[in-house]
Amino acid sequence: MSVNEGILADLTLRGLPDDLYRSLGRQDEANHRSIDRENIAIFERTMKGESGAKPRLSAAEIIEKARRFAARPVTDGRFVVDILAYAENGLPK
Repeated sequence: MSVNEGILADLTLRGLPDDLYRSLGRQDEANHRSIDRENIAIFERTMKGESGAKPRLSAAEIIEKARRFAARPVTDGRFVVDILAYAENGLPK
């Protein structure tokens, strides 16, 4: 039996930025939990490695994605601003 087994600890966060607090508030409402229960759920997922973040790609996966992207055909060499500068009839404004 560990020393802390069965003990419920308290945790206080000071200096939490307002935008982060608002984000937590939206998340706890969406999950129908109190902000304390939401924080516990986040800590549990993080400690188990289930943060919800996308897994990081290996260098080989990044290189493969770059090769596939580079192999895509170029459909139009113009910049977006040049395309948007045309009128509805296709002529320059």
